[in-house]
Amino acid sequence: MAPSSTSHFDQIRQEYDDQALMYNSLLKLPFGKLENQLFASAIRSDDCCRGASVLDLGGGTGLRARQVLEAGAAQVDIVDFSPEMMAVGKRDAEKILGEEARKRLRWFLGDVSKPLFGEGGVVGLRDSYDVVMANWIFDHVGSVEVLEAMWHNISAAVRPGGRFVGVRACDPRTKAMTTGKYGPSCQDFVEFTDGLSYNSTIPVEYGPPVKLENLSLKISYSGSTEMHDKYGFSDVVIEPYENAEVVQADPEFWKLWLEQPGFAIVKALKK
Repeated sequence: MAPSSTSHFDQIRQEYDDQALMYNSLLKLPFGKLENQLFASAIRSDDCCRGASVLDLGGGTGLRARQVLEAGAAQVDIVDFSPEMMAVGKRDAEKILGEEARKRLRWFLGDVSKPLFGEGGVVGLRDSYDVVMANWIFDHVGSVEVLEAMWHNISAAVRPGGRFVGVRACDPRTKAMTTGKYGPSCQDFVEFTDGLSYNSTIPVEYGPPVKLENLSLKISYSGSTEMHDKYGFSDVVIEPYENAEVVQADPEFWKLWLEQPGFAIVKALKK
């Protein structure tokens, strides 16, 4: 049986708050470099971000938000439930972005597993967006009901003809994720009716590793498009790993990953 959603979200919020300053260490690891390059490829392949309004659900420190700004987005709204992750993101934006780009970023404290729109939602969000991102949020979900609540928010936010882009875990029990070859590692697997609970560890160059508790439902990590179909999305595709420069430069190093990858970047079109 999976932990209750409330207790798990409280725990994961505390973990992100406590480890916010170290989280971006992921970018220095092969895993982080791959994610960064693949995401850049995904948002630039059809120029979907140029002039777009973008909603970044679970946007954390704003890594992906800055990427879509670089790809030409007109405005990016970030929603996250960790005040410390957003504080790091705001400081990074102050250092990295120019004044004009910073004005195109807005930060909102909110829980993406709860209704974001309408009465009781997050005040200040737009009625709809051209692009909605949801990166890693499905990997802290222990029930289909919570997963559907997230997909309801995504569907409500994307305008007809708009885009969804999201990063999700694949099966975390693959050798690519248990051996730590690419940086992060997963361990302590416990199966429950609809999925897996497990821990993940991100090594940090200086200091203790970042440790997170995860819940992943089979409907997500298996690659099923059931939720996409149910909530009005079509043309579901996975960004090819071979589009990343690190994979092109050293395919032998990435052979284990290509056989059984650790994450997927998924794109879809709102009907």
